[in-house]
Amino acid sequence: MKFEETYDFDYPVDVIMTMFGDESYYLRKYERLDGRSAEHIETTQGKDEFEITVRYGFGTEEMNLPDMIRSRMPKKVDMLQTDRWDLTANHGRIDIDFEKTPANVAIDMLLKDNGGKARMTLGFNIKVEVPMVGGRVEKAISGPLTRRVWRDLDISNEMAEEYAAK
Repeated sequence: MKFEETYDFDYPVDVIMTMFGDESYYLRKYERLDGRSAEHIETTQGKDEFEITVRYGFGTEEMNLPDMIRSRMPKKVDMLQTDRWDLTANHGRIDIDFEKTPANVAIDMLLKDNGGKARMTLGFNIKVEVPMVGGRVEKAISGPLTRRVWRDLDISNEMAEEYAAK
């Protein structure tokens, strides 16, 4: 299932990209998002590139899953998430693996200037490889996942104030 969303930050692209290249931002953001720390797996940082991988839990209760799937689904699924950024091209990608399930998500991100503030375009690609019901499960995942991404971006926008002040 593919779809696109946009998000407007209150700060310029350079401020947002500085934040997206800072490991501590991600660790603090996940704590604010979930009320606890995500498990930090790995960070790789180069001059123009940044990558971080974390693991955290994702509640399945709010997903509108088919009964056949819901009966086999735990109340919480661990997600392995890798955020990658090309810091000079303002382009990134999030890869999410719903561990021990046939579901994965890729989100391509591009930041552009929009009147002195950053606008992010997010291209979602949700894949669930389950014959006959995969599309229904993708749709069930899309709502809670999109709401989580919006909360994540709202928190990021709040946190950007700290980077703008530097």
